[in-house]
Amino acid sequence: MKNTQSIRILIADDDKVIADIFKDLLTSENRSVETCHDGQAALEKLQQGNFDLLMADLVMPEMGGLEVLKHAKKINPDIIVVIVTGYASLETAVAAIKEGAYDYIIKPCKLDEIRIVINRAIEKIRMHKENRELLKKLQDAYRDLMALDMGKAHDKSRGHDFVSSNLAGLHHLYDNPDQDCVDKLQVLSNLKATGAITEHEFKVFKLHYLKTIAMGN
Repeated sequence: MKNTQSIRILIADDDKVIADIFKDLLTSENRSVETCHDGQAALEKLQQGNFDLLMADLVMPEMGGLEVLKHAKKINPDIIVVIVTGYASLETAVAAIKEGAYDYIIKPCKLDEIRIVINRAIEKIRMHKENRELLKKLQDAYRDLMALDMGKAHDKSRGHDFVSSNLAGLHHLYDNPDQDCVDKLQVLSNLKATGAITEHEFKVFKLHYLKTIAMGN
């Protein structure tokens, strides 16, 4: 599935030259990049706009990168944050990760290193958006199929049987949250076999439920 959604990136660095270099490096098709030069300005932009990715310098006027990170996560828990620091130490790295940073970049840094970190972060963002869209799609399909099923309660045709079969699977997935996740994976397999969901959708949902299983252990 080709993702055409734009990724919104905010760069917060008090060194305007560095901020502009980062902007030029990261700007591309389907990416919009904005810059600011102190922590307070970064916070204001985060409150005004829905950004997917924040690159924040550790040390800035008004508010440092770690504090901006804390506020950013409160504003948008899904935002990916990369801390940029010229004061690298194990303590700062651990502090950044504990506060929810996705990764950190140490100055001076090579442009290729920045590309690798940011591209990896953007791939995570895209996958998260895609998962959310596909989950919504299946939930919408459940509601649509339920409406069809109610409207064709007395229809015994093959088409009705197909709808009812899919309804049972979708009902199993969404109306029984306490059901064993392994059973849900079997339901997904059945839905794929009947053509109710695509191979790609099956893989995404499968990953979702495997993560659910892992978190429950």
